[in-house]
Amino acid sequence: MSGGDRSLCDPCAELAATDLPVRVSPVGRGDLELLLAWRSNSDIYRHFRQQSGPLDWDEHVRWFESRPPERHDFLVHYSGRRVGVVSVDEMDEVGIYLGDPSARGQGVAAAALNWLCTRFKERAPLFAEIHENNDASSRLFERCGFGRTGRENGWLQYAYDP
Repeated sequence: MSGGDRSLCDPCAELAATDLPVRVSPVGRGDLELLLAWRSNSDIYRHFRQQSGPLDWDEHVRWFESRPPERHDFLVHYSGRRVGVVSVDEMDEVGIYLGDPSARGQGVAAAALNWLCTRFKERAPLFAEIHENNDASSRLFERCGFGRTGRENGWLQYAYDP
């Protein structure tokens, strides 16, 4: 991990303030196989606006290598295991998913999303789009301070502006 990437995680101590063993680390090339497996799971990608099927390895690597510098993707670790991803893109849109079902319902996503919003609060407002059938994500984002701002073609828009 480069010094620049490490500085993005300096506030990781905030995660330790919770009662959960949750931490984050920047996504690296060595994580791509796991991310591909998660993102090729229909239970996960059915909630993504810009993905309608499993990903191809070469396409996935191209995405990773062409990410703009304003985009930041972090692995979410729970009890020493990699369980998901939280990210903010170049348009200040926030995303999160837990690829490991055993981490769901434990407060892990809320801890990671709150950390991300605190870490990138200077970029607020932050935005999110959530499929109208994804009630768990809607509740998560609302609990973490996002307010609903609209609806478009089955997608709910949210904004976070502390």
